[in-house]
Amino acid sequence: MRKLGRIVSKEKKKIVLKTDKLVKIGTEVYDESERHIGTVIDYFGPVNGPYLLISTTKDAEKLIGREIYG
Repeated sequence: MRKLGRIVSKEKKKIVLKTDKLVKIGTEVYDESERHIGTVIDYFGPVNGPYLLISTTKDAEKLIGREIYG
C-alpha cells in the first residue's frame, strides 16, 4: 500500500483527504494499522493539489488528521 495523504475534514459519513496522488474511484482506503476506512467516491480541486472524497462507515471525527493508505 502507498500513502495517499491526510484527512482534513468530515461531513456525516464522508471524509475529505488532501492528496498529491490521484487514484481511481472505487479504490479501497485503509488507516496505518491496515484497517479498512472506506472507498474513494470522487475527487476534486486543482490538479497539483487534489482532494479525495471518501465514503466511510467509521466514526469520521476520530479520523481527522490521520494518514490514509490505498
